[in-house]
Amino acid sequence: MLLCSVATTAKAQERFDIVATPLPEPFDLPDGFTWAGGLALTSSDPRLGGVSGLGLGLVPPVHDQGIRMMAVTDSGTLLGGDLVFDVEPSIVLKDVYKRELTAERLTDARTGLRARQAESLAIWEERLAFGFEVNHRVGVMWRGTKISNLPVPIALRSLSSKNNGIEALATLPGGSLLAISEGVQREDGLRAWIYSGQQDGWSILVYEWDEGFAPTGADVTPDGRLLVVSERKFVSMREPLSNRLMVVPVADIAEGARLQPQQILDLDPILGPVANVESVAILPTADPNEFLIVVATDNNYITLLPTMIAALLWRP
Repeated sequence: MLLCSVATTAKAQERFDIVATPLPEPFDLPDGFTWAGGLALTSSDPRLGGVSGLGLGLVPPVHDQGIRMMAVTDSGTLLGGDLVFDVEPSIVLKDVYKRELTAERLTDARTGLRARQAESLAIWEERLAFGFEVNHRVGVMWRGTKISNLPVPIALRSLSSKNNGIEALATLPGGSLLAISEGVQREDGLRAWIYSGQQDGWSILVYEWDEGFAPTGADVTPDGRLLVVSERKFVSMREPLSNRLMVVPVADIAEGARLQPQQILDLDPILGPVANVESVAILPTADPNEFLIVVATDNNYITLLPTMIAALLWRP
């Protein structure tokens, strides 16, 4: 359970209404995957949108059939709400409790300014951790919604590109943070790092890529065996997007390693050509051999596009 002060004051936590529309069930899924429902979220409130990091089950839900969702947006807003599931005869995502979300502003602990451009979310030492772009860094929420920075990896300190920083952030079974860049290259792959809290900072490893798709989100299966990474291919605003899920054995993740992700699911037939998947979260089920994978999309604050949340049961 998350012990940091996500339980901020009622004054800091505002609420707004949303519309939740069921997503159509895909026609076909590969072996090992079962559709568990999906929602297209829309709202007249501009704080819904830009979802780039997702966490599930980190704090207790309000609804007895809910799972608490936390999502971070490009504007530096922490969204919260209960995803409501049916569990009989099978697990299906049905709604968002009360059709409302909470919203809190992330602020920099040093400057007091809005902490914008959050691109990923994970837990580190029982606190929420975020990867940020533009001002490339990993920040941790220590008090309320105030963000304090961890040491910055050397390759990010002088990075001129606004968008090539840490898009995928996950907590490894031993408690270390794994961060994967979207575009910082190393040895014909992408630079990745492991942080365990030591003074010497981040250990370096390589995440292989095909120079088309790039990591956007990551999470570890509840049994600690597998790292699941969402990847996205983006050409231009006039070209369709493409998204997929990849897997890496956690046992392969170590300083100096070269990770070789393997595709487990093409998300395009499920979410369509305008989906921009930027986050993934994984939960256990009653069956120890089955996991619930939930992905969320970033609509880049284009009001005509919903924020989509899709759930799949996976038997690896």
